[in-house]
Amino acid sequence: MDPLNWLISTLRTAKDLFPIEIALTLGVVFFALSWVVRRPLVTLPTGGGRASVLTWLGIFGALAILAVATLTNWLAYRFPFETTGFDGWLRRPAPLLAASLIIGIGASVLWREPLPAPGERALAPRRKWWAFTPPLPSWITAGAAAALVATTGWHTLIGVSAPADANRFGNVPEQTDLPVYFEMLGGSGYVAGAGWPNHLATLIAVALAAVVLVLALAQDAHRPVSARITAADTRSERRATARVMVFLILGALLLTLGAVWAYVGFAGDRSVGSDFLTDSQGIDSDSTAETPVYFLGSNYQAFAGLMHKSGFVLQGIGAAILLRLATDTVRAALARTRAAKGPGISGPPSVAQRADATTELTR
Repeated sequence: MDPLNWLISTLRTAKDLFPIEIALTLGVVFFALSWVVRRPLVTLPTGGGRASVLTWLGIFGALAILAVATLTNWLAYRFPFETTGFDGWLRRPAPLLAASLIIGIGASVLWREPLPAPGERALAPRRKWWAFTPPLPSWITAGAAAALVATTGWHTLIGVSAPADANRFGNVPEQTDLPVYFEMLGGSGYVAGAGWPNHLATLIAVALAAVVLVLALAQDAHRPVSARITAADTRSERRATARVMVFLILGALLLTLGAVWAYVGFAGDRSVGSDFLTDSQGIDSDSTAETPVYFLGSNYQAFAGLMHKSGFVLQGIGAAILLRLATDTVRAALARTRAAKGPGISGPPSVAQRADATTELTR
């Protein structure tokens, strides 16, 4: 076998083994590229039960979300043909639902941490829920959520029911009165894949994730502070908590947004050839003359292909973020363990340090 044919055969085999439809494929590639920037996504507090909770969230939470996304991607890749017109309604938002569950569990564990006694609490103002969140990842998360809501909302609004005698293209489901179709250009046919049966669960998942994240961050921002802990340590703990939670939601959002874009783009990236010349137009059906064929596509076919491919890229970025979060959490946990075994462990803060902590927190 010559080298060119061998290379082509190898690439085809690799594509079959690692299809880009599965988020983990491009996720590993983007994860490797992310090491151009060595700075970790997260750090862990120096001690206490919070560090253990964040370690579990950062490692096992991220990997659990990625496992859910990989499983749902594989199911969609392995069984692509639908019979109802909305078979994937739960697969696409599954990573975001998993992230909401994981963050909710983590927040409940943190909420059960013992509070300082009333006489040992530092005077601290009630902060906004976003006080400790990282600015740039938070804005990216908000943008991804807005894009997801806009896409699913638009594709829900174009959903219609197809008449019984209508031309239905693609993976044609059984006859249903549900608005799971969208019209092809000029109303010449109907394609399944739109409407609220396909996207309602995704919209609910976005709302649920937003509520869970805001409540978790607000609970932590309002938590009473012990006067025995310095202000710097308090900020470090809460910023680390916020970063882990924001990156978990961001990774899950990109996985869900990518799945939705890939699905919506695939549904709209198709064309059907139609012969509009009939006997009534003076054309003999038995004539051997060439009959022109007109190709009709969806109303958004102009950008459907780009949306389809971009969805795979977004899924890969989301998977890479979760892989990097898990890896950086492992690095931070190992660094904390090494630091704990080292010499020079300091004692409790002095009276002056406690006074500084109270002054700093009341600013």
